[in-house]
Amino acid sequence: PILEFIDGHLDQELSLGELAHQAGLSRAHFARQFHAATGVSPHRYVTLRRIERAKHLLSSTDRDVAQITYEVGFNSQSHFTQVFHTATGQTPCQFRRVN
Repeated sequence: PILEFIDGHLDQELSLGELAHQAGLSRAHFARQFHAATGVSPHRYVTLRRIERAKHLLSSTDRDVAQITYEVGFNSQSHFTQVFHTATGQTPCQFRRVN
């Protein structure tokens, strides 16, 4: 259920406290349990899901990058571009051209 919650709320701020609250656990216990179950920290998981959603939107819609930035939960296009490039080796515009 927490993974579904994350996917359904990628456009919102998903703090460790919010995720722990949704799971009914303390922040520390949630973080340990989440890492044990997924192999990554909650923050890393959320970031990866946001990038995957962005990749889908970039390749399947004509929405501009600024709109996608906010739809996947980033507060600035420059930060989104930096994170996207680190994750994929391409800027969002390069990714869109190739895909």
